Amino acid sequence: MSLRVAVGAVFRREMQLFARRKSDWANPLMFFLIVCSLFPFAVGSESERLKLIGIGVIFVGALLAAMLSLPRLFDEDARDGSLELLLTSPEPLAVLILARVTALSLALGLALAVVSPVFALFYALPGDVAAMLALTVAMAVPTLLLVGAIAAALLVSARGGAILTAVLVLPLTIPTLIFGAGAALRVLYGESPAAELALQAAFMLLALALCPLAAAAALKISTD
Repeated sequence: MSLRVAVGAVFRREMQLFARRKSDWANPLMFFLIVCSLFPFAVGSESERLKLIGIGVIFVGALLAAMLSLPRLFDEDARDGSLELLLTSPEPLAVLILARVTALSLALGLALAVVSPVFALFYALPGDVAAMLALTVAMAVPTLLLVGAIAAALLVSARGGAILTAVLVLPLTIPTLIFGAGAALRVLYGESPAAELALQAAFMLLALALCPLAAAAALKISTD
């Protein structure tokens, strides 16, 4: 089997599983809805106040919602034995992990990016700010999943792994949080978001280059 065929098979399998298991996409979206809808009740209905906190609430809510999907990267495969097939495959493990993360990023990132402008209405955010939020969320979710794949691989089948994964991943996602929310704030204030978008893209490309290799090494260590 060629590498291209193996990657395609892994990608299709992940997309099919994501489509069949409604909880894989419904739970993160429901969590996102709860987080975004409760804050306006807590801070009041003043539009200027909502605009100031809305960008941060939506962006943090999207990242936390995406983090709910991290345990599904390897835990289910470890339980049913298919993780052993992945580890013994002749194809590079890092490339196969990248295919899995790409499938999850495409499905979940697209879903969160689509609903982000809808939730922006809760905070009286203009349309151009909502569009920028959708773009930056779409860039931030793959970055978080790439970084989170390392922690998920290192803590596969560990007791309390979900909490430990969040503890390890959240500090590493601060740069993409700062740059992504900063780009939307720039648009809100009528300024150019080019610098923040470039920095967020650079951080995403850095994660794309390094995280699959680190996740493959972590997965081998955790299963030895």
